[in-house]
This record gives sequence, structure tokens and C-alpha cells, in this order.
Amino acid sequence: MNNIYLIGFMGSGKTTVGKELAAKLNRDLVDMDYEIEQKQGISIKEIFELQGENAFRDMETNFLKRIEGLENKVISTGGGVILKEENCKSMKSGGKVIFLHAREEQRLRILKPDDKRPLLAGADYQERISTLLGIREQFYLDAADIIIQATGKNIQDIVQEIIVLL
Repeated sequence: MNNIYLIGFMGSGKTTVGKELAAKLNRDLVDMDYEIEQKQGISIKEIFELQGENAFRDMETNFLKRIEGLENKVISTGGGVILKEENCKSMKSGGKVIFLHAREEQRLRILKPDDKRPLLAGADYQERISTLLGIREQFYLDAADIIIQATGKNIQDIVQEIIVLL
């Protein structure tokens, strides 16, 4: 398969870069979080509240299984998809996995406490971001075929870098 999977922490630009990359490559964008929300009929925040994070992670795994036969897609994943080895294997077998890496200071500027990001709700969001990054960073690095440093770059430059590296 020759899909492109965009991985990275919340606020790293997966959906925004995905839209632009899909347009440049004349491919469809598949947004994992959006598709899960549509299938469940509720927001990700509500999924977390009603069913918990583990249930949501299972939904990500099931989503990846459902799209296994798709080709020539750009797939924007959820920020925690890399936490399950099964998901990483599925993405690698389906195409290239691209890690959009943004430095913590950029994430702190982009991510503000809001009610759409359940893992940042109710806590000191700066501390929570640092904690989650500490847990996830190596997972992102291990899952990635290509690492793109997104800090300080505009969307067009990131997309062009991805195209060159593919």
C-alpha cells in the first residue's frame, strides 16, 4: 500500500498538513478523529467522558483495520495512535508513516486549554503536555519512517519537504 500516515502530538499540524498534502498529491484525506466521531455520533471528548480513553484507543485500532485496503490516501491520525504496537504495524504495512515533530514551546503556543482535547482538560495544561510528550516521544520516533521538524515552518514548506522525502 502507498498511503501516507501523519502522526504527531496534538497541535503538531496533522490535519492542516494532511489537507494541503492531499491536495498537492491529488489524494483524498482521511481524518481518523473525524471518522471516529462520525461513526460514534459523538465527539471525541464525549467518547472519553462516556467510555474512557481505552475504548477510544480501541476505536483507533478498529478504524485502522477498516481502512486496510485503501490506497493512495493521506491519513491524519489521532495523537495517541502510536501507543498501541498493533496500530504502528498496521500503519507501516499500509504505507509511509511521517512524524510531524514540533518543539514543546510551539505546542504550548498552539494548544490552549479547551474542551475539545480531553487529555488536557482540567489539569495544568502545560504540565500535562510535558508529561504526555515525555511518554509519547519515543513511540513517535519508533513508528516513523520519516521525521519532519515542523517548528518554525509554514504549511507549504512542510508539505514540500514531505513530497521531496517520499
